[in-house]
Amino acid sequence: MNADGSPPSPRSRPSWVRDRIGQFDRKLNPQARKLKWIRMAQSPSAFFEGAGHLFWADFIPSPLLENFGGGKKTRLWIAGDALYSRFTGLADASGRLVFDLGAFDECVVADYQLDLLRLCASLALAVRENRRGPKAVYRMALECARSYWREIKSCRWYESVRYFPWDEEQASGSLRQFLSNLRKTHGYPQLVERWAKAGKAGPRFKTAPGTELEALPKEASRKLEKALLGYAGDLKPWPGPKPRLFEVADLAHRARPDGRDCFWALVRVREEGENPYRILEVGEQTQPVGWEVLPKKNRRKMRELCGDSQSLRAELGCRALSRQTDPWLGRLEWKDGEFLVAERSPFGDSLPGALLDEGAASQFGAILARAHCRARDSFAKNAFESIKADKKAFRRQVAEAALAYADQVESDYQNFRRAG
Repeated sequence: MNADGSPPSPRSRPSWVRDRIGQFDRKLNPQARKLKWIRMAQSPSAFFEGAGHLFWADFIPSPLLENFGGGKKTRLWIAGDALYSRFTGLADASGRLVFDLGAFDECVVADYQLDLLRLCASLALAVRENRRGPKAVYRMALECARSYWREIKSCRWYESVRYFPWDEEQASGSLRQFLSNLRKTHGYPQLVERWAKAGKAGPRFKTAPGTELEALPKEASRKLEKALLGYAGDLKPWPGPKPRLFEVADLAHRARPDGRDCFWALVRVREEGENPYRILEVGEQTQPVGWEVLPKKNRRKMRELCGDSQSLRAELGCRALSRQTDPWLGRLEWKDGEFLVAERSPFGDSLPGALLDEGAASQFGAILARAHCRARDSFAKNAFESIKADKKAFRRQVAEAALAYADQVESDYQNFRRAG
């Protein structure tokens, strides 16, 4: 942004983007920063994911938000990074395979439209990379916004809809085929087989050179295991019949695209019988990418809810948006950092970009709307009142703003690559 808060001019945009990226990533160690920028240079979608702070800087001051919200009534816990790839397969408490939001590290209290715009822009970038024409891209964004509105209307009049699972029965088209394939090819045995190998004392993570996981030094492993046992004692309810009846089989480090620390724990739960092993992700939590540009009232509200605890912020956002909260969800402090612990779903894959179409985009919009309606009891009514007067204009605004921003991302991406 310029000094007066206005958007940068086209001439100054490339330098503004470079400065923002450099400033945002300044705290990363040189190796992590280099790897992150290499990933961002792979495609416009990868750039959009890695430079999410640009999206927030561009849209937080946008007057577009005021047309269909932008105030206290449409402010709630949002995912903050609702890319289509953040939606994933999950198994609910009944064993049913569902499709829902699966990433909550960037949760903030903000206007709902920020999630919807980011989702539509990510869909547009993905289908463009799969060589879909402009008309098809526009129809997909329009359908995502239309479905979001329809689901808001359903939740407005029938409150229980927000808790209905988007499972194989509800899903349709390419998404239904995707979930059916997940059911056939994924599960706890396959998850453990993918990431671990057999050992004399049971499975151990695959940490050989060239794999995605790195072994932890013995001292670090010992301290993390101790922290995990402390975390386990605080879980309520415990995800097994008796508390603390699990043991840590192995620990490993996994590099994250954003440079934050992430550790994996392979744990054995004694009550689980044939499939006793689970993989827990222990992810470092830092300030969300949009924090610096959020209005003071939003930051004040989050401080009222969670103080300055970033792990509590992520946990509260997850509990608000999730249909069924992961029973392993919890927090721990280690290495002077805050971490969120959650189970890695054996069905945790996202819909491949090649399978994106209007039907899938429609379902993404509906799933997001249900999550938002769960996050705040009054949201369905408030959003309904904000949109109903001109729902066609709402759909057009979302689609056109998302596609225009996808154009901007592609331009920023090319400038980023040229800058080296």
